[in-house]
Amino acid sequence: MNNTYDLIIVGGGAAGMMAAISCKRQYPEYKVLILDRTFALGRKILVCGAGRCNITNINLSKEAKNRYYGARTDFVMSIINQFKYEDIVKFFNELGVELYVERKTSIGKLFPVTNQAKTITEMLTDEINRIGIDVHLNHEVTKVHKESEGFKLEVKDISDENNNPEIKFYNTEKLIISAGGKSYPALGSNGTGYNIAQDLGHSLIEPIPSALPLEGKNSLSHEIQGTKLEAEVTSIIQGKAIKTRTNDIMFTQYGVSGPAVLDVSREISVFLNREGGKEAELKINLLPGYDAHSAQEMLEQRWRKRPEQTVEKSLFGLFPNKVSSAILNVIHIQKDKLVSQLNDQEKSSISKTLTSYMVTITATRGWNEAEFTAGGINTKEVKPHSLESKVVPNLYFCGEILDVDGDVGGFNLSWAWSSGFVAGKLQNN
Repeated sequence: MNNTYDLIIVGGGAAGMMAAISCKRQYPEYKVLILDRTFALGRKILVCGAGRCNITNINLSKEAKNRYYGARTDFVMSIINQFKYEDIVKFFNELGVELYVERKTSIGKLFPVTNQAKTITEMLTDEINRIGIDVHLNHEVTKVHKESEGFKLEVKDISDENNNPEIKFYNTEKLIISAGGKSYPALGSNGTGYNIAQDLGHSLIEPIPSALPLEGKNSLSHEIQGTKLEAEVTSIIQGKAIKTRTNDIMFTQYGVSGPAVLDVSREISVFLNREGGKEAELKINLLPGYDAHSAQEMLEQRWRKRPEQTVEKSLFGLFPNKVSSAILNVIHIQKDKLVSQLNDQEKSSISKTLTSYMVTITATRGWNEAEFTAGGINTKEVKPHSLESKVVPNLYFCGEILDVDGDVGGFNLSWAWSSGFVAGKLQNN
């Protein structure tokens, strides 16, 4: 077997597949190979968007400057501008994938009309096969040696059912590392790409889990664990409000989860997991759009209309019924008390609790529950236009392995497509 290639891509996720397609379309004469340590390409894509695959976001082009973290904004934008929202949509349309904008929220998420992430992996794989890109699955790269004419890769073939891996060697003139971060390790991203990059002379911004549930024991979660509802959540670190998002929240045995929590979890994770902070806070507003004052005015209007109603039932219709009872239990107001019997302090307590329920966050969940990785290869060591290494010529990076992560809502997959496209062009500038 001739294991010599013009380009080898380590990691067959979203960015790696895009890089391979980008390269082969630009250089059809190139012999291109994807090496992936799992049994199928794009396994992490299958869990994106709750299995529907949130491909990109209609606001990518105009909001990208404020939606990515880690690397400098100009670094991120130099890549996004080379493969913009319109380019991503056109690329998938040409593969035969029809897309639609989710309308139930104003976030701007784009999904395939099939609502199946497998549509994306199948169409990408089909294109990879159609244009003649080699794929070796169950092949784990254990070592990369820089040589005068390129790179020699030491690879463990772990497809042997008898657990007797064969060691193989591959040679390539150019190398792209797109081995992902550390989130969802069961799907293939276990951080081994970091070791390869560091062995080649690159430094690492400490990877931490991002877009993940938060731990913080609290009375409300204890009362209504398993309940999901829309809320406005704000991350607070050392007394400073950092980020506010409105979306679904889930109360759990360990604390809180759901899209709204994932949206604001990054800065809390950095503070707790990288900077050594002990605790942060999450403010939960169960009446999005209201503050304590306007909430009390709204509630008093309801109470004046039905003064004979119990306090518990007066809150029905604002959120799931059991939340009413739980809120009153938390602030020690009898649920069968009549609203006409509420005093000013009790009225104020209800409105304040509904609009600013505070949860002390003591930890985050781990890598198995994190959607993304914050941290990775230091982008100061990577050329901002081509994604070629400044340390090693003809070495490129793309995807989550770099210190770039975005907001929930299609921005991370957008980075995968854009960075994969750019790396696959194999530019040297």
